[in-house]
Amino acid sequence: MKALVYEGPWQMPLREVPEPEPGPEDVIVAVKAVGVCGSDIHGFTGASGRRIPPMIMGHEFSGEIRAVGAAVTDHRPGERVVVQPIITCGQCINCLAGLPNICTNRRGLGMMTTNGAYAELVCVPQQLLYELPAEVSWEHGALVEPLSVAMHAVNQTPIQLMDTVLILGAGTIGLMTLLSCRLKGAGKIIVADLSPHRLEVARKLGADVTVNPAAEDLGEVVRRYAGPAGAPVVMEAVGVTATARQSLELVRPGGHVTWIGNAMPTIEIPMQQVVTREVTIRGVYAFNVEFGRAIETIRSGRVDVSPIIEQVTPLEEGPQIAHDLAKGTLDAIKVVLRP
Repeated sequence: MKALVYEGPWQMPLREVPEPEPGPEDVIVAVKAVGVCGSDIHGFTGASGRRIPPMIMGHEFSGEIRAVGAAVTDHRPGERVVVQPIITCGQCINCLAGLPNICTNRRGLGMMTTNGAYAELVCVPQQLLYELPAEVSWEHGALVEPLSVAMHAVNQTPIQLMDTVLILGAGTIGLMTLLSCRLKGAGKIIVADLSPHRLEVARKLGADVTVNPAAEDLGEVVRRYAGPAGAPVVMEAVGVTATARQSLELVRPGGHVTWIGNAMPTIEIPMQQVVTREVTIRGVYAFNVEFGRAIETIRSGRVDVSPIIEQVTPLEEGPQIAHDLAKGTLDAIKVVLRP
């Protein structure tokens, strides 16, 4: 079968590789659509260290069951599925506490050394499968995973009805955080990003205020709309030092900062701003019940993810897409590959 094989920083050629064989409790999924995640691009450049070559990336995907293992009784070939990519142990303290997203033994499809879905076929443990409703397209199915990440972040954040929320970053997760905040009853939503194009999409998706910090004083805008003390809630969806610092500078005393971004392993922040102003910072990772809810949110039309998908292209173009996204010469919010 054809697959994009990550062989080292900036190297992810299309290769012919052996087809996966299912274990007793596995299924083989024929990938119909797989999203290119920002974390994959960080892995592609070698910046994150969370992709260890040689391996196949890709964790945002939908497809059709091609084959099932001998012990699989609840699924059969031909079913439309979307795959939850986090593999958990079910036995650690966090799994037993109902927090499998932070399983102490977790692995992820398309992460570290576990092969994922930048391929024609992928082997998946049966417990990761969710039915993809017939009215949800393959491409929209591939966006269930990032939407569930945003929904989890918003679920974990104490947003009160009509709170003003500042979102830093208008990539896929930032924009889906915008949609999720609206679902939760946020009031005015301010979105900041350096890309005029992404800010335009944010406005289409319902942002009340958009700001390019390179052209406008973000602090002044936040104070204008949220009050002189700052925003009660700030969602950081970039994961770099500059925006982490901004999140602390622009939240009001006693406010809540949620960090979703995961680009840089280490950042420096002014600790005294947190301590002396009693700011709550929470990190959020992946999702729990939100995965199934994200499928229903898309199926029901409560959110429209169509504006976020800006390019659908064959798997063969993946190496060039990854290169262009990493170089910044392609400003597409979400690219979906079709094997």
